[in-house]
Amino acid sequence: MLSSCANQQLETKPATSVDDAISTKNEDTRSYAEVIAIPMVMSSLLDDESTPRVGPKNAKKAVVVFFDYACGKCAQISKEMNKLIKENPDTEFIFKAYPSLKRDAKVANYATLVANEAYLQGGSESFLAYNKAVFSQRESSGRLTNADVENAAKRLGIKVDNNNLKQKAATEELETRKLGKLIGFHGPHAFIVLPTDLANMNAKQLESNTDKIYVISDKQTNSVTDDYQEAAKWSASKIQTQLKNMK
Repeated sequence: MLSSCANQQLETKPATSVDDAISTKNEDTRSYAEVIAIPMVMSSLLDDESTPRVGPKNAKKAVVVFFDYACGKCAQISKEMNKLIKENPDTEFIFKAYPSLKRDAKVANYATLVANEAYLQGGSESFLAYNKAVFSQRESSGRLTNADVENAAKRLGIKVDNNNLKQKAATEELETRKLGKLIGFHGPHAFIVLPTDLANMNAKQLESNTDKIYVISDKQTNSVTDDYQEAAKWSASKIQTQLKNMK
């Protein structure tokens, strides 16, 4: 079964093997990295304090995760991210929501706004608990509703203005989604691995350090396999390898 996010790339011929997917990534990474290396984009990725993040603030390495609460593949990826967080206590993991462009994003937007509240109210621990609860519900039922989001928030003691957040979710595009589109992603389950000192560089310095920016795009995670679990494990393996190789 294809991921609910996999049909985002109808205009792109899918890779026919893992090697093809890797080749596609190598070709695309340069163009993604060039956008990521724009100072405004780099700051939005690494310096936004309202973005849920897990790990030390003084970390030298960061993993930026673009995800969608309504995405089945993202539910599997979330499990692998939890493992990576435990295996890499020196790395900061930054979570940017990117509800798919191919379906109604209202519920995913709402879930994201509540996730932000969880983080602002209770920090990383509260966010991770909420993240697990929402993705578990998505996985068990095959879909996500506003009621699911509200029940998770209530169980975890997250205080939210439901009506206000629902209105915002229905009428406004998430800033993190805009950021993902600007970089060139067409949907969730995309990742960026990079050293955090890039945030301190000017435009000229960033231009000379694009080779330090490692990208796994939504195109690649969709192409490598149709199996949710295998795609999640494959992505996590690539991220882990890059973190180990990063000085």
